[in-house]
Parts: sequence; structure tokens; C-alpha cells
Amino acid sequence: MTGDPAPPRTSLGPYSSAGAAPAPWEATEWALRRIQKFQLCTVRPDGRPHVTPLLAIWASGAMWFTTGEDEQKARNLAINRHCVLSAGTGTLTGVDYVIEGTASPVTDEDAREAVATAFEEAYGWQITREDGTWHHLADAVRAGTVRLYRVRPDKAFAFAAGPEASETRYRWT
Repeated sequence: MTGDPAPPRTSLGPYSSAGAAPAPWEATEWALRRIQKFQLCTVRPDGRPHVTPLLAIWASGAMWFTTGEDEQKARNLAINRHCVLSAGTGTLTGVDYVIEGTASPVTDEDAREAVATAFEEAYGWQITREDGTWHHLADAVRAGTVRLYRVRPDKAFAFAAGPEASETRYRWT
């Protein structure tokens, strides 16, 4: 896997409360490492969006996820590699996260091994035990029997809602 890129430029967006401060990138990165379920948005060949929930992880300065070769998201990414991953609280308060970037398939064995280990660390027994919902996922990543994608972020957002609202923007480009 590649090392972490330089930290992004951080700014406060216009939909923030007066006096709000941007969330430090370190706090957002910490949250991304702990979120377990994301929504992935890709674009179909006819331009319509396709959104699906999936497991993903933040590691080595990128988002990583897997899919089957014949799944809609894989077909979409073969034509248009731009995508968005998002996760939120599902409540009216808390922080929601959005990562926009470009997905690239990963075939390098060392990267696949490192990502498989990162998935095991992030999801624990769900992946490592036989009674886990995604048992064998890490093995499939290592063996290359599922497609592994790395999403290099272009920009990201942390939307905080509650007594004080803030829209923090992160840019790598």
C-alpha cells in the first residue's frame, strides 16, 4: 500500500454556524477508521446514480472496498471511476462524512495482503470467525477472487449538526 498523502487543506464551508471552527483532519480521519458501513455512489453508463451500502475502510490515505466482478458498481466503475463514499449517524445530530474521489482496481499482492489485514482489524470477528457475516472476505481479498478498489480522495466533507452546525471541507487537489 502507498503511504499516507500530505494532509488535506481544510476550510470551513458557508453552511456553518457563526463562530464554528473546522474539524481538524485528524479527527475526521480517526472517525473514518472506525466507521463500519458506508454508502457507495457510482454512475451508471446512462448517467443515473447507483448507491449501495458496503464495508469499506480508511487506510494509507485512501478508502478501500471490495465488490464482485459482475456487480453493478464494478460495471459502473469500469466506465467511470469517479465515486462518492458517505457515512452518517442516521440521526439529526452528530457528524456525517463524504469522501469524493477516483476508484482504481488493485491487483498488487502486497497491497491486497495489507488491505485484507486492515479489513480484519477493522471488522474483527465479523470477518475472522466462521459465524461472521463476511467470513472469508479477507481470504477473497488476498486471493484476488473479489475486486479490490482504492479510492484516492480529491475532497471530503464533515457535516456536523447539533447546537452548532459546521461544514468542514478537505481538499487534496
